[in-house]
Amino acid sequence: MLWIHPLLQLAATALALYVLYLGWPRFQANHMGKKGRFMWDEHVRLGKYAHILWMAGLVLGLYAVKQAWGQNTITGAHYWIGQSMMPCIAGGYVTGLIMDRNRQKRRYLPLVHGVFNGVAVLLALAQVVTGVGVIRNFILL
Repeated sequence: MLWIHPLLQLAATALALYVLYLGWPRFQANHMGKKGRFMWDEHVRLGKYAHILWMAGLVLGLYAVKQAWGQNTITGAHYWIGQSMMPCIAGGYVTGLIMDRNRQKRRYLPLVHGVFNGVAVLLALAQVVTGVGVIRNFILL
């Protein structure tokens, strides 16, 4: 059970990196004056999957740690970074829904969306490092 969380989160993070790559042409068009092909539908579809996987993995991780060790804060920085990811994931998901439901040219909402998701990706990469520590210190004893 404990291994499902890290595998799910690695998959979600890899997917999120790809979705970030797909969103890059829109950022360049909006803020750098470059033209590129923004694959809107694929970006939205895969972005939803990444957000849902991240949140499912987060909830699963909280459950697994609580069951195995009795309290979530025992994992230290891994727990706190995960908690700080939640508003970023939610913000990225909600701003993405708003833009997808009312498609139009926008300048700043996509930037806010990208910041939420960019920070979530950076935090997820930090989680890989802290997660290795959790695996080493708690699972592989």
